[in-house]
Amino acid sequence: METNSKKLSLKRGLSILLIVLVIFGGWVYFELREKGATYIDNPGNQNITVQIDDKSYQVPAGQFVKAEVSLGTHKLSCRETGIENETFTVDPCKQGVINPTRSKYVIYNIIYTEKDLQAQFKPYEVEGKEVYSLLGEPEVTDALFIPDRTMGNGGNIDVKEPSVKSYSRLNQDYAFLTKIFRLKEFFEFYDKHNQ
Repeated sequence: METNSKKLSLKRGLSILLIVLVIFGGWVYFELREKGATYIDNPGNQNITVQIDDKSYQVPAGQFVKAEVSLGTHKLSCRETGIENETFTVDPCKQGVINPTRSKYVIYNIIYTEKDLQAQFKPYEVEGKEVYSLLGEPEVTDALFIPDRTMGNGGNIDVKEPSVKSYSRLNQDYAFLTKIFRLKEFFEFYDKHNQ
């Protein structure tokens, strides 16, 4: 009788653990895959029409529009920029920037801290300008798809970088946000915040 009771308790415990794991797994999947958005960006001065697979998007000059894409490989065409059935892959997340103009973007780690870490920053060259960074070299890219490495948590082109970021002080000197910038907007941001 006692062994049946122990078996029943063990089964109940395992069932509860399984339910918790399924709920946690669903939450993690949602957090990593469903936040944020993918935008087709047009930093140029003429309107463009972008065809992704079977769907067409009108993107006004100097603006971006939200695109519905799934993970995987897609075909992109844009008459105004001379791209015809070019392949791009949306991976590892759906959030990011589709770049039909092949413009340059900078992926940069913005540091938030109350401490003086200036001595730890290293110089890098970005498009002929010296730029300092704590967490590695800023990445310049003109890829057709630029993934939002924050998985939708605030680093895409639609989000204005916060001027103050709350962070945990527990065993931590700083917090950071990886952000995608248009090249011109990156230098404007950098010049304003690094004087």
